[in-house]
Amino acid sequence: MEQQAPLNIEGLAEYQSKLFNNSTPWLKSFRRQSFDQWSAAAMPGPKEEEWKYTPLSPLVSRCFQLAKRHQLIEDRQFENYRSKADINVVLVNGVLWAELSNLKNLPAGLQISAFSEALSHGGDGAQDTIAKLTANDSKPFLWMNQALFLDGAFIEVAEEARIEPLIHIIHITSGIVPDTVVFPRSYVSVGKSAAVNIMESHICFEPVAYLANAVTDIRIGQEALVGYCKAQAESHQATHIGSTRIWQERASCLDSFSFNHGGLLVRNNLSILIKGEGTHTIMNGLYGIDGDQHVDNHTLLDIRHPNCSSYQLYKGLLNGKSRAVFNGKIYVHADAQKTDAYQLNKHLLLGKEARVDTKPQLEIFADDVKCTHGATIGQLNEDEVFYLQSRCIPKQTAIGLLSKGFIDDIINTVKSDAIRVKLNRLLLKKFPEIKL
Repeated sequence: MEQQAPLNIEGLAEYQSKLFNNSTPWLKSFRRQSFDQWSAAAMPGPKEEEWKYTPLSPLVSRCFQLAKRHQLIEDRQFENYRSKADINVVLVNGVLWAELSNLKNLPAGLQISAFSEALSHGGDGAQDTIAKLTANDSKPFLWMNQALFLDGAFIEVAEEARIEPLIHIIHITSGIVPDTVVFPRSYVSVGKSAAVNIMESHICFEPVAYLANAVTDIRIGQEALVGYCKAQAESHQATHIGSTRIWQERASCLDSFSFNHGGLLVRNNLSILIKGEGTHTIMNGLYGIDGDQHVDNHTLLDIRHPNCSSYQLYKGLLNGKSRAVFNGKIYVHADAQKTDAYQLNKHLLLGKEARVDTKPQLEIFADDVKCTHGATIGQLNEDEVFYLQSRCIPKQTAIGLLSKGFIDDIINTVKSDAIRVKLNRLLLKKFPEIKL
């Protein structure tokens, strides 16, 4: 009997056959293995600890279809979103659009192409990295993306290259019907001693319900400096399941930031594998949600070598009946002596019915380390609100000012001016009463 995939997708057999036949031998084998793993897997349920607070049962009862068109229909909104000063890599429903991107006259040491094209011409480094990166807590969705993704962004930064403009990967979902599934895919390789800032946006300008199953793989070479931000601003009716896997080599520095304000149901898995001594890793994030939105952030920092340092601060601003889940794990192997790791998760609840489930974790098997973690959940201080009101500041304005201070603390950790400006604009649209 043929195996049944854990998610109902209309026309899957025909799509799969055509996709596999147009793949290179390596990619075809990779897709086949991923499809078999996905077909044999069950949809994660509430009995699994990693999915305890994020129910996926609504997905099982729906019948999804694959995107039939890959054209942008919201030209004006898109032009207002992107900046011509950036190197824009634009994908519509998972397909790279060179006409919407500006990929000509790229800086020396930078190559950008479609994922399928890069793999058809070899892509040995990508194949090796993807094969070595382990699956995270979103295994069924990771396997589904690997089996069914149509295209993606393939970015390579050469050794010692210094890329000054921001590379902005823009994944747009556009022109679809309800219950469509799309597979955004990105691969980034940064060579030894190189430096680059990358922002990856997931956006939709239509109020439509769909499933975005996104995967990003990043390999950071020795002594490289990388700034990376993932900004999720999907439709407020959409489901976004994202897997970001990062391989960090000796003496490299990663400054990462996760931003979420879109989507009805969102799950982000960020897994960073430390594969060299003396690395420095920043894992910061901010989620601003309201209404019935649900955002779940799961992070894993897997430290396998000594003399590594890390800093993690995730903040959540919740209004209405929104719900946030945070699970951050730092795993220190026995050989990872002299590890210095800090982790903190903080929430500000503006809505009386907002809810948070937070679980910072440390698993330490080395004896010479400095590791701390913590979590806080609270509402605005009534005394502070009253003080501002006593200075003739209206209550809503006072709430906005105090919330702004909570947000600024984390936004200002982003070193890239270009990224910080974009995040502030997105937040202003979400919370117009908070003047940023």
